[in-house]
Amino acid sequence: MMPPSFFEVKPKVIYVTRNPKDVFTSSFHHGEAVPILVDPGPQTQFLHKFLDGKVIFGSWFDHVKSWLNAADEEHIMHISYEQMIMDLKDSIRNMAQFLQKPLDREAIEKIADRCLFKNMKKNNMSNFSTISREIVDQTKSDFLRKGIAGDWKNQLTPAEAAYFDAVYKDKMKDVKYKFVWD
Repeated sequence: MMPPSFFEVKPKVIYVTRNPKDVFTSSFHHGEAVPILVDPGPQTQFLHKFLDGKVIFGSWFDHVKSWLNAADEEHIMHISYEQMIMDLKDSIRNMAQFLQKPLDREAIEKIADRCLFKNMKKNNMSNFSTISREIVDQTKSDFLRKGIAGDWKNQLTPAEAAYFDAVYKDKMKDVKYKFVWD
């Protein structure tokens, strides 16, 4: 999926992970609002598709593991959505440092303010409000819904969460990386 020049130039990459249960939850709601995506159908059916990697963006597990196993660690920074929510300013500072782009306190403050979910939700450049309803139908679900970590707890039944955990444990058993949500 990457152009050959990517491997020659070796740009710095900031790879953002998110709790796969929350990725599932967001994907389920995006499927309702974005007609070009496959209709998610009933939640349990979509859960099986998601866990089997039979969704438009493929397997969350394969994607994450491929980036965690990338050999060029000095050019890849791993950060999670959850880390950014916990401490956005520190996350911005760490990303700037990784990119070797020093930022003063004022710049970090401005970036953090613009990246707050409540501000992104109001910003036409990030909320998809200027996109036609044929592409994103926000009458069915906001493109930017809640911006929280852990909303899967309001979405998945206890049985679905237990099934998800079992699949996650099996598919991630060979991963040594410690995620915030583990």
